[in-house]
Amino acid sequence: PIHFDLQHVRKMGADQLSVHGMRAMLDMKRHLSATLLSAPPEHDFYIFSTRMRRPVLCETPYDLQIANNGQQITGKLLDCATQQNCFNSKLAPARGLELAAGDHEHALTVPEVMALGQPFPGQASEATQAWSFFDALLFQLLVKSPQTLASLTTALPELQAATLIEVFAQIPVVQTHHETHFSARLFNPARLFESEDRLYYTIQPMLIIGDRSSGFVLRAVIEARTQRHPLLVTSVTLKTWPLANN
Repeated sequence: PIHFDLQHVRKMGADQLSVHGMRAMLDMKRHLSATLLSAPPEHDFYIFSTRMRRPVLCETPYDLQIANNGQQITGKLLDCATQQNCFNSKLAPARGLELAAGDHEHALTVPEVMALGQPFPGQASEATQAWSFFDALLFQLLVKSPQTLASLTTALPELQAATLIEVFAQIPVVQTHHETHFSARLFNPARLFESEDRLYYTIQPMLIIGDRSSGFVLRAVIEARTQRHPLLVTSVTLKTWPLANN
């Protein structure tokens, strides 16, 4: 609701809708990737991380600053009027990707993945955006998973919700940190899948800390691979407002 319902936002004491965290990061990811891919990537794995410090508001101009020190590429999103840093990101080489063993692994066929890529607000087949698409796809799968909802309702049994979206309508949630550890194979999307391959993904148990008076911090992790190669791990940290205020 904080992204689409202005009346809901005003009841919370704010004046403007905020941009969804995944959408706010999309341009940052694209520009960091373009800087990295100005030369052939030298490493097999990379890690992208973002710390979100302030909401990114709709109808508000921002300045995106990109820097490359030869070891990592960094970005800052600054409010043009106040020069406040809303979020900062970095893209850097990383260790090899080792996926944790999961109890329940799910699979999508390549045509299913391609169909899910149709509404992506970018070019999922471009080298600079393919990994960002898969990151967004995993986020979507995480949010829609009954497993994720079950973790929350176990911690907060009084919630009356059939989907995570209904939870978000009852408890204001902000995304504070996002991390994606991914294979450089995602920079070459045309050769990502082999014949009859699938995208396999596993959701790890959610970590929930905090209490009703101070709010909760939720950390959710989802992993993906092809039949032969690990692809990426997406970790999302969310913070709820104190429940006493709702």
